[in-house]
Amino acid sequence: MWLVAGLLGALLATGCTCGKKTEEGAPATGGSGAPPPLAEATGNVGGGPVTLALTEVFTRREGTSPPRTSFVTREETVAHARVEGGDKGLEKQIRWTVAPVGTQSGPAVPATATGTELVFRGTSALPKTGSRDPNPPLQYVVTASLALDGGTLEVKLPPTSFIRQEEADILRQEYVDYGTTFQPALTNVSVAGLTTLNRGNYSIIAEEKPGELEKLLRDVEAEVNRLLNDDVQVVPVGTRAASPSATVVSPGKPVLMLGALGDTEPKGDDVCVGARVNGGCAGAILAGPNSISDTPANNRATRVSLESIITSAFRNPQRNKFIGSGTINSKHTRGLALDLDPRTLSIPGKDGRALMCVVELAGINVAGEDNSFTENGPVTFLDCNDPASDHVHVQR
Repeated sequence: MWLVAGLLGALLATGCTCGKKTEEGAPATGGSGAPPPLAEATGNVGGGPVTLALTEVFTRREGTSPPRTSFVTREETVAHARVEGGDKGLEKQIRWTVAPVGTQSGPAVPATATGTELVFRGTSALPKTGSRDPNPPLQYVVTASLALDGGTLEVKLPPTSFIRQEEADILRQEYVDYGTTFQPALTNVSVAGLTTLNRGNYSIIAEEKPGELEKLLRDVEAEVNRLLNDDVQVVPVGTRAASPSATVVSPGKPVLMLGALGDTEPKGDDVCVGARVNGGCAGAILAGPNSISDTPANNRATRVSLESIITSAFRNPQRNKFIGSGTINSKHTRGLALDLDPRTLSIPGKDGRALMCVVELAGINVAGEDNSFTENGPVTFLDCNDPASDHVHVQR
């Protein structure tokens, strides 16, 4: 009569350490010199017990110890089993089968094996049509069986506890499926420091250079603020100018497509001689009737934050395809690009057209002339002062 034991206790959670590990990552051994089983089945053969035990399962990754069972399809999954009792040579008769779970999981390669070790890779059957939703995980059921006189011992590793992708590998799998140039390792995957930098389908992002997205945002933001506060104090405050028509504050350097744009509001009886735009002076400031310079240059009370105007930053490959990007190797999928829509900012003296040009120039100064440009949608390039422009794209 067969006595078949199920899984021993609660199976390990997804991504678990399967079997106790030493500090070096090798399986620890019990008193008999063998690792404790993950699952086992026992039966009586010829008056004696025979036990089939699954001892460990792990994903083989370069340069790492093997405590994880999540995977991408370019990585090997390894499982080990042993036989206790019975005739010598039974371990050579262990038969392995690997079955995909769900339509998203393709066949395992190989799907069967014999002996004490199973080594296989999964395959992906996921569509590459673009989506706003996260992909389901690839997952597999691994079964080891041993045929003996009078019956068969069988033990399983179900996907809910073992061979099932975690979120980081679900994301990484998209890059494998799309065949992108950038293939992120686990060290490239993290939670974004700012939630606004994640425009993907997951709670995590992949960056070719970890931390680069936030650094790019901060660098562009600092340059925008510099451009918005670069007016020149021609005549010191409180000093008499040569005449009422003398310039006491002049605009900074020219901005793309628009020329010089002043950023200072006149004080006292000083006079703005530029256009009045969005409630502010967009030109030079003169001394006015008393010929005294009353206006300090760049007297802006607040600094501009660009975080609120991010329309896109990191995008996973499926999301990138969904929005209509023209390339699978988009800088957005590599964590190296920002889309910014400055039209929602309210800055005295600046309308949406001027702000678009200021942000594009800031991007050029930070990332280079070929890495900052204005667009409508994902593929239409426009001048920054074109009324149809809806964002500035800046990339490393």
